[in-house]
Amino acid sequence: MPIHSYRNQTLLQVKFLLIFMCVGLFAATASYAEDSTSDYSKGPLYGKNLYIPFLLHYNFPSLPAKSGEQFDLQYHLSFYYVNDVNYANNDMSQYAETKRRYIKDNITRDYESWVAEFGLAYNIFKQLQVGMDMRVFSYYGGYMDSMIEAFHNFFGFPNGKREFFSQNQVYINIPNDNGITMFLDKPATSFGDIDLWCKWTFMETKSISLAILGAFKAPTGRLSALSGSDYLDAATGLLLDFRAARYITFFTQAGAVFPFNNKSYTMFNGMAGLEIHPWKFLSFNMQMNIKTSPISNDNWNSRHGTYFKDYSLPQTNLLVGVVMRYKDFRWQFYFEEDTFTYQGADITFNISFSHTINLCVSSGVVQ
Repeated sequence: MPIHSYRNQTLLQVKFLLIFMCVGLFAATASYAEDSTSDYSKGPLYGKNLYIPFLLHYNFPSLPAKSGEQFDLQYHLSFYYVNDVNYANNDMSQYAETKRRYIKDNITRDYESWVAEFGLAYNIFKQLQVGMDMRVFSYYGGYMDSMIEAFHNFFGFPNGKREFFSQNQVYINIPNDNGITMFLDKPATSFGDIDLWCKWTFMETKSISLAILGAFKAPTGRLSALSGSDYLDAATGLLLDFRAARYITFFTQAGAVFPFNNKSYTMFNGMAGLEIHPWKFLSFNMQMNIKTSPISNDNWNSRHGTYFKDYSLPQTNLLVGVVMRYKDFRWQFYFEEDTFTYQGADITFNISFSHTINLCVSSGVVQ
């Protein structure tokens, strides 16, 4: 890709981020007269990283560091749509005359998927919360490739060479040096791994919440259906919420995931996020997920004249979304793009609903 084209795409992405921040700050400033003592933060964008091979392992879901109320029980339902495409051969000269060809030797990922998620979280104490998440994965050829291409063209994002190949196909074949078979050439539906986690908020002030997270992933999914790794994972990390102003909160998280299969590498998981919450019922969120890969291979790839091995760069996925809250109900929507290093699913959409019930109050017990 020519250098000027890369610069234009980068500028469009930067302009998009600046517009998002300016709109949020304007809305926050317009609501400045509201009660300045209220905490309108609704937390970061909660979600599973659905990039193959990352989704086979535990991923930090971006929990808030701040404490909750004792005996609070929260359940949530989430749905994800994923459209992903990646090709190993970067020499597109052979497709200069004929587009929409389908050569499987050049394909590593080409599919759509739906993922349904159910989760529970319970505050044993105000500072101690435990939870679990379970999912069902469904891979198929899809029907939205043309819409995704139009979306990328509108925002100036690259299409990842998808315009050269046949649409609405399912084929996944990821070679790697780790000896892990990741192959799928037909639609598949499977129950995924179960995530179990525990969060302890050990420090909290008016402006800062600091928590430690410990987690395990139970191998209830199937590697043959690309819904799990067939092995246990363990993870630990630190979570920080910084309420910089009544209408602005920053999130920072960092930790490590330890696969127990003796094949995958230890993964770094990091997140930096911004929430602009001008109103009690609505927030605007933007966050960057940064993760290292559990695998490597000897296939060379290139971006903008720079050559590198596949899966050697860290993931730098951008999430942009909104969160709405009314009383004990919370709604969330975001889209996720594989920006900068392009080490992620091409695009992911998430919609989520959650409800919090205080078991002590609902049972009529007075604390």
